[in-house]
Amino acid sequence: MRFGAADSSDEDEIASLDFSYSSDNSFSLSPSKHDARSSFGKNILAALDSSDSEAALDSEDEVEMLGLDDGWDVIPKKKEEKWRESTRAKSVTPSIKSKGKAKIAIPTITWATPNKSSSQGKARIEELLREEPSDYDRWLKSTDQAAWRDGQKAAQERRGEIRVIASNARARLRGKEDDRVAREAEEMRRLLEGMAIKQNKEEEETARKFAEREKKLWADIDAAIKEVEKKQAELAAAAQAAARKQKEEEAARIAAAEKQAVAQKAEAERKTKEQAEKERLAREAKEAEDRRVAAEKEEQEARSKAAAEKGKAGGEWRKWVEKQKWMKSEVIEPVKADGEVKRGLRQGMRLITRGLGQVVNTQESIVRVTNDLNAILIQQLPSPPTSESPTILNAELPKAYAYLLSHLSKALVKQAESEVNAKADAAFPLARIVIGLLLRGHAALGEVVFARFVKKCPWVIPFFPARQPNQAREEYEKSTGRGSDESLAEYISRMAGISTLYFAILQTPLSSIIPTTSISPPSPTQLETLIIQPLRLPQAWTWLALALKDPMPASPPIAHLVSAWIEIVAHEVVRVYGRGQVEKIWFAIESEGLQGGKIKGDSEAARQRLSLVIGEARREGGAKVPTGRVWE
Repeated sequence: MRFGAADSSDEDEIASLDFSYSSDNSFSLSPSKHDARSSFGKNILAALDSSDSEAALDSEDEVEMLGLDDGWDVIPKKKEEKWRESTRAKSVTPSIKSKGKAKIAIPTITWATPNKSSSQGKARIEELLREEPSDYDRWLKSTDQAAWRDGQKAAQERRGEIRVIASNARARLRGKEDDRVAREAEEMRRLLEGMAIKQNKEEEETARKFAEREKKLWADIDAAIKEVEKKQAELAAAAQAAARKQKEEEAARIAAAEKQAVAQKAEAERKTKEQAEKERLAREAKEAEDRRVAAEKEEQEARSKAAAEKGKAGGEWRKWVEKQKWMKSEVIEPVKADGEVKRGLRQGMRLITRGLGQVVNTQESIVRVTNDLNAILIQQLPSPPTSESPTILNAELPKAYAYLLSHLSKALVKQAESEVNAKADAAFPLARIVIGLLLRGHAALGEVVFARFVKKCPWVIPFFPARQPNQAREEYEKSTGRGSDESLAEYISRMAGISTLYFAILQTPLSSIIPTTSISPPSPTQLETLIIQPLRLPQAWTWLALALKDPMPASPPIAHLVSAWIEIVAHEVVRVYGRGQVEKIWFAIESEGLQGGKIKGDSEAARQRLSLVIGEARREGGAKVPTGRVWE
């Protein structure tokens, strides 16, 4: 509740007194609401009531804005009413008794601001100001000031309580916000822990799968080696059994012949001289017939041998076939018979097979595998070979070392038949390994590898041997590199894989391998010893000339093999010998080979593929650079 008190800036405000007598002969200081003279006081009371309600409203709005409910009322309504009553009581003076029974109440002075828009009110105020205030007026004014100060103090206390309540509400809101942030942080921590656990599980699963795969790979390698050893043992046992059986049959035949001779001799002695003469004549006639048959047989074999060796290809094929037979009789069989030596080489054989199977077409991988194979091979030599003193394939070479070379060549052929057959660019890292070992001084490897190529694929000459008289079918199929139960398509595909590896060796540039050997570059004379003629680039021209010479173009594999030659080695041939010479070959193949019908192939698809390969080579400037030729 606000009180109007006069001060230095409010001199024009004055209270109007309205005296009224009550029925109990006492007068009250409160203004009468029914008297016309108290209308100014009524306006002041109405203004005060509205001011109190507005002040209360402001406080309640502030509390609601801070999120407080009805339970947080600062000053209850009953307390407010009580305070108002106490304030009014202070303004009442003790009753003044008159001579009569009637009591006169001291009028209540209410300070209010008059309506300044009213001229009558202004005049009244000016009139009252000119009057000298009485002691009662001064007392009333001081009472109103004290009441005003008490109200201000109560309002100040209420504002302090509201600030405390607001501070508590803000603290409670901050606490709720802190709790929410803490809960979100805990949820985030749990989420991160779950993700970390999941990642650890995935890493463990990946490691477990990798270990299982590596274990399976080693198991497959060991099983393959055991299977090969088992087959070799079975073949050796079968050969030994066949040899024993042949010896027994020969001994029985000799015994039977001796017995027959003794019987004939005894019979001849019992017969007469004429009968002996007849037998002698018959025997002479039989011997003459046998000599004639033997002479015809020898003559036929001589003709067959001459036909087989006719031309360069036949002689070259027979030369390397004999080299492989020498390896089998002088190296492979003696080492297999010596169980201790073979067991000592088994670990090296496993490492050779694994190294060739895991190599990829990067310089780091190829150099690493080449160095590993070199370390395995030199363990069987008294001193490491060099370009000045390379190893030469002869009887003085350690048999364990020559056996590892044979195993290495066999592993290369296996890789060519499987991986290179499926993906031609897999031949390039294998070819770089072969050249790298040759440059490190293992010159004997070139002869062993090429002899193995010729045995498994005579098309690297190229040559297709004719069947000899009285030659068994299985033996003849073996000489051509074909399996006993292998279809023509499978045979051609396997021959193409081995030939692709051979072509990759021919085109491998020495300039890219020599810097990786950590040795001084060999001289031209040393290179002639380190790398045999069949493994040099000029042999590519020789191969293509023999492949296109009658009667080879009519052979079923030729279309596939010429396509492989163009894809693998033609680019290097064009770079070294020029595009003009190669274009003549492309024209001859198209005009005479494909259009003239000399190159028949095993199917029309093979002929179409050869035509497409030649067309692509021409678009690329004579030959396309094969994929994988340049290591990564």
